[in-house]
Amino acid sequence: MTLLRNRDFRRFFLAQLVSSLGDWIGVIAIAIYAQELSGATGVGIVMTARVLPGFIVGPIAGVIADRFDRKRTMVIADVIRAVVIFSLPLFPNLVYLLLASVVLESLTLIWGPAKDAALPNFVKPAHLTHANSLSLLGIYGPWPLASVVYALLATLGSFAGDSVPALSGLQENPEALALWIDSLTFVFSAVMISSLTIPTTIRRAEKLDLSAAKRDLLEGLSFVIQSKKVRPWIIGIAFTFTAAGGVFSLGIGFVREVLGGGDTGFAFLIGFLGTGMIIGLLAVGEIAKRIQKDVLFSASILLLGAGLIALASMSSLEAAIPIASALGFFGGAAYSTGYSLMHENTEDDMRGRTFSAAYTAIRIGTLLGLGLFPLIAGLLEGRLGGLEDLLSVGSLQIELPGSRVTLMLAGVFAILGGVMSMRAIKERWSGAVPITEGRGYFVVFEGGEGAGKTTQIEAFVKWLEAQGRGVVATREPGGTEIGTRIRKLLLDPENRAMDERAEALLYAADRAQHVSEVIKPSLDEGKIVVSDRFIDSSLAYQGLARGLGLEEIYRLSEFATCGLLPDIVFYMRVDPEEGMRRVGASRDPDRIEQEGDGFHERVGAAYLEIAERYPRRFIVLDASRAQSEVHADVIKAFEERTAGLLDQMEPWKDLGPPGPVAR
Repeated sequence: MTLLRNRDFRRFFLAQLVSSLGDWIGVIAIAIYAQELSGATGVGIVMTARVLPGFIVGPIAGVIADRFDRKRTMVIADVIRAVVIFSLPLFPNLVYLLLASVVLESLTLIWGPAKDAALPNFVKPAHLTHANSLSLLGIYGPWPLASVVYALLATLGSFAGDSVPALSGLQENPEALALWIDSLTFVFSAVMISSLTIPTTIRRAEKLDLSAAKRDLLEGLSFVIQSKKVRPWIIGIAFTFTAAGGVFSLGIGFVREVLGGGDTGFAFLIGFLGTGMIIGLLAVGEIAKRIQKDVLFSASILLLGAGLIALASMSSLEAAIPIASALGFFGGAAYSTGYSLMHENTEDDMRGRTFSAAYTAIRIGTLLGLGLFPLIAGLLEGRLGGLEDLLSVGSLQIELPGSRVTLMLAGVFAILGGVMSMRAIKERWSGAVPITEGRGYFVVFEGGEGAGKTTQIEAFVKWLEAQGRGVVATREPGGTEIGTRIRKLLLDPENRAMDERAEALLYAADRAQHVSEVIKPSLDEGKIVVSDRFIDSSLAYQGLARGLGLEEIYRLSEFATCGLLPDIVFYMRVDPEEGMRRVGASRDPDRIEQEGDGFHERVGAAYLEIAERYPRRFIVLDASRAQSEVHADVIKAFEERTAGLLDQMEPWKDLGPPGPVAR
């Protein structure tokens, strides 16, 4: 309920819930529409047309989600989908329906990664698992209701066609009303999404060209392929959906031939499967508090595979239904947990392409399941027809129709995906995969002049040392010998004529040496690095307050650090006037502190803007309070963010900092 009190998430959830209901209704209506136009062949062609764009549009959609305004992307996609769906009854031919299906699926592929990438920008990290569960519930929850709503709309359409002369066309095409209602759900979604507060991506200011898009695409593919954590999770999800495709393609035949349930029995089985999935989505948040998420993810996939084998072993509908519910539960738990893991382990500027890869893997897996398993079942039907007697045990005779054997094979396939996903657990246990760039943890304190960073860093470092943690306390500029020389140049009041670009380059040079000499080696050794200032200082001071451009300074710092970002940033917020009073009372101000013309007010506003853009790594603290209160909030936030992570790190005795702590 806490999440639904979040205005942005509540509107986000409603947008998904309503548009998903419309989408499920639309799938039914389009299938019936295709059946009327060209029979069963038309249905097959249209459904194939909805899957194929995933191979082309999927990777490109990730680039769009990471480069363009995500809110605007979703709104535009919703509006176009509404127009296309509304137009379907107006152009009753198969070619138009095929083209419309390709466009609709392409827009869905673009909308999805933008949605998934935007979610952590208005949901706290601690609530991501619950948010993903509710989000997926909003997508799949309307599934059982859609068929009922479609039936009511079709009946209403026929009645309106009989009663209202202007709507007489609905007599022959009652599904048209369902399609028009579907289009309105996307209008509703566009309105809800347009009202959200979603920060823009840092790349948005950069002009798009083909070489940049190609670079982004290759960068995203490289990340997914090389990441020893993300790759196993995507593989696990892909294998799970391959098995799910097999269930849907073989389910009707299995229920008819083996369970003796007919079409109604299949509907019951799918209904209980969907109910189990909803329960799994609701329960996974509580379960994740007690079990490591990567363990929960792999275990859910393994149990899904085992449950699928158990389902294939059943001979009655009554025995199969509870197993189907369990399958749905494990599937929902795996799906939600996998998404949460990718949210938590992917930086914002890479998240769109990561989820685009996941969407593509899901569609490839589903297509393979839908096409491959029925083919295998058909081949096995002819070969296993006489093997029933060979598997008789006493009076018990086990029949082996192709659908049963192939469902068992699908279960084995899911188990294989679960085993492969366990590589991420192995990497975490071995320490081979870092929390950041190494096996340590990177903490940065940011703030304007006189914010009290030094006091809080000293108290935080002492607390970490008392916990037996290996700590390296450092600063920017000046955390190295070379950095100390650069610091003198930057802060010397005599250097008032320093060009703004020269200033930015000097900070970048200091940072490059700082990362190479202090931060990266310390993280690789498994230590906690606590730094007074890092990349966000340059973004605030030079990028926004100096007006050099957020994108330009980000690129410069990204080059200097090889892409390293902090795990957590504590922004010490204090009124600029109060901060300058503190500085003036303690010592002579340096070159930066002497800046006038509202510079420090611009710095404060810049920090808040950056914190809003990157809430996943920022913790904003009111630094005007008592030092003990601020320290208590630092410890609380740090413990919440690192719950379970630091237990993997070995205690250290060498606690000496390589560089001095800044003010």
